Amino acid sequence: MPHHLNKIVGEVLYVNKNHSNMDKIKTKLKFIKSDRTESWVGFVSINTKTGYIKGVREDAKGPKKVCIVTHELEPIIEPNVLYDVQMVPMKNEKAGYIVVAAEPHAFDARITSTVVKNAVYLVEVKFGNKTIKYDPLDGVKDSVRTIDGVVDELSKRKDIKNLLLVIDDFCKSANIVLTAFQNDGHYVATKKVLKK
Repeated sequence: MPHHLNKIVGEVLYVNKNHSNMDKIKTKLKFIKSDRTESWVGFVSINTKTGYIKGVREDAKGPKKVCIVTHELEPIIEPNVLYDVQMVPMKNEKAGYIVVAAEPHAFDARITSTVVKNAVYLVEVKFGNKTIKYDPLDGVKDSVRTIDGVVDELSKRKDIKNLLLVIDDFCKSANIVLTAFQNDGHYVATKKVLKK
C-alpha cells in the first residue's frame, strides 16, 4: 500500500498527504466530472457572517469555491450521489479545497402504504428528497409495478441507512398491498409476486 494512504474502510478512503496537522472541514457534496480536467469536482459556498461552508450546485448564485477530489478517491466517486466529505484548503486558500475523504451519505427511510379500494394501491419508500414507489395498479415500468422491480431499484441505492432492513420492511408492506389488490379482484401476473 502506498505510504500516502492512511486507511481504507469500506468505501471510505482517508488520504494523508501532510494534511494530518490541518483541521479538516466537513460538509456534504455531490460531484461532477470537470470538462477541462476530467477530475471529480464539487462546489461550496461560504457564509461570510458565520463561516459556515455548505455544498452547492455549480450553477448556484453567489460566490463559491471549487472542491477537487484527490486521485486516490476518484475510483469510488459516482455522479448524483451525496457524499459526507472531509476537505482541506488548497495551498492558495482562495482557490478552493481538496477533498481527502468521502463516504456516501445515508438517509433514514420511511415506508408508507396507501390502499383505496379500486383506486389506489401504493407503497412509498421515502429517503432524503427521493421517493421510490410500488404501484401494482398504475405503475408503467416493472421498477414501479412489480415488487421484484422495486427491490432491484432499492438494492442499487447507496444512500439508505439499514438497506437490508428497509428492503425487508418494504417487501412486507408491498405484499400486504398486493394481497388487498388481489382481494379487490385485480389480476396479478405471476412475476409481480415476490416470494420472500
